[in-house]
This record gives sequence, structure tokens and C-alpha cells, in this order.
Amino acid sequence: LTDEQKVIAEYWADGPQTILPPGHWHLIAEYVSTRDKLSLDDNVKLFFSLGNAVSDAGIAAWDAKEHYDYIRPISAIQYLAANHLLPNDHPLVRTNPQTNVQEIYTWAGPDQGSQWIDGTTWLPYQKSTFVTPPFAEYVSGHSTFSAAGAEILKRFTNSDELGACHTQLSNTSTFETHTPSNSIKLCWDTFTSAADEAGISRLYGGIHFQDGDINGRVLGRKVGAAVWEKAQYYINGGKSAKSIPESSSVLSLLTFVAFSAVSFIKSNPISRMRK
Repeated sequence: LTDEQKVIAEYWADGPQTILPPGHWHLIAEYVSTRDKLSLDDNVKLFFSLGNAVSDAGIAAWDAKEHYDYIRPISAIQYLAANHLLPNDHPLVRTNPQTNVQEIYTWAGPDQGSQWIDGTTWLPYQKSTFVTPPFAEYVSGHSTFSAAGAEILKRFTNSDELGACHTQLSNTSTFETHTPSNSIKLCWDTFTSAADEAGISRLYGGIHFQDGDINGRVLGRKVGAAVWEKAQYYINGGKSAKSIPESSSVLSLLTFVAFSAVSFIKSNPISRMRK
């Protein structure tokens, strides 16, 4: 992993005791609200749409996780190495002639850089206190949440333009002591590029496979588009909500309130995202 890839993996991780991926997209929406000087009415419309989108994205993603029950990289790699099933013709895989152990050239742990390690000890690039999520890999929740959030923000602003950045100062990683070696600035010209980076961050972090990321993005965009249309139905004076069979409205309202409270208490939305 490069320092930039490590920073990307950490910035989008949003693990336990954080605002989580849906909350991250609420912070992005707060940034947009400040940037565009949105009125109270517009903020209500934006966060109503976004809250429902990330709520339904979670439902869709976890329905897929339950259905496919797919293995995580940590389990797959360690199992394959233990059974000598990793491809020895791959440049990052070898069998140690002295120990007969399949080894991988990879990140070796906090502050150890990349080196050859026993494949059965491979770990994702994550905090040591939360190595990998305890639920199925496919599809990626980060990818689904992020694509849904980006879709709402694109449609609300009638533009894909984001124009925000985040700077990770040198030696400030919480994953390992001396990363990055120099300050790194992540910038996103568009909502789409931010969502895509959030998705691929889970590959860099060793949490997901490519299929889980790519198909999560596709799923998230579909959810975002569907929720946007439903939100417009309500915003533009559709039927009473009592006549609508969907059950997500109350849940997503509670989700919105919770995430807004957390972001208000813990975060200044402009402190992490600047032009």
C-alpha cells in the first residue's frame, strides 16, 4: 500500500464509535448546505431525501449480505494459505522452501511496512481493535451507502460538483504511528468521485473484494434514484404517508435525527472538508 492508499482506507473507514458511513454522507451534505447557503426549507428537503436514501441503502445491502453470505478477505486469504491454495505464480505469493509455508508480500502490520509474511497471519489494513466486520462481505455497505448518498446530492444540486478536500497531516494515522510520512491531501471534484473513493477504500483496507465494491455502487445508485423519486412525491404534496406501505420513513427519520445530533456534537462539517 502507498501512503495515499493508507490515508484513503483510514479516512473512509468510519468504524465503531464514529458517525459511520451514513453519517459521513450527512457531513458531506452539511458541507454542501453551508457551501450553497441553503434555506431551512431546502435543508429539510435535502436531509429528508438523504436520510431515507442511506436507510434504504442499508436495507438493500444487508439483504444481499444475508442472501449471499460471502466470505471476507481475511478468512479467504488465511484459509487459502493454510491449504496451499494461493497461486504460486503470482508475484506476491511464494512457498518458503525452508518452512513449506505459503507467504504473501504485503503490509506486515503497524509500522512494519511491506514484507514477506506467513499467509495464515495476513490482516487487513485497519485499526487493531476492529480488524474486520463480523458480517458478510457482499455487497459492500460503504459502497452502497456512498453511491446512494452521492445520487441524492447530485439530484438535489442538479450537479455532480463537490469541490472539497481533506488533509491528513504527517504521522497522524490512528492505524500506525508513522503514516503518512508526508501530509497527504485528498480532493473530490465530484460527489461520484467521493463515493467511488469510499468504495475502493475498502479494497485498500482489505475489507472487501472488487465485486462487493462495484456491485455495491450499482445498488446504491439504484436505491438513491428510487428514494429521490419517492421523496419528491412527498415534497410535492402526494398522498398521505399513511396510505404508503413502505416502512422505512419512521426509521429513516430517527436515523436522520441521530446522525444529525452526533455530527452536531462531535464534528464541525467544514473542519474535515474544505475547498
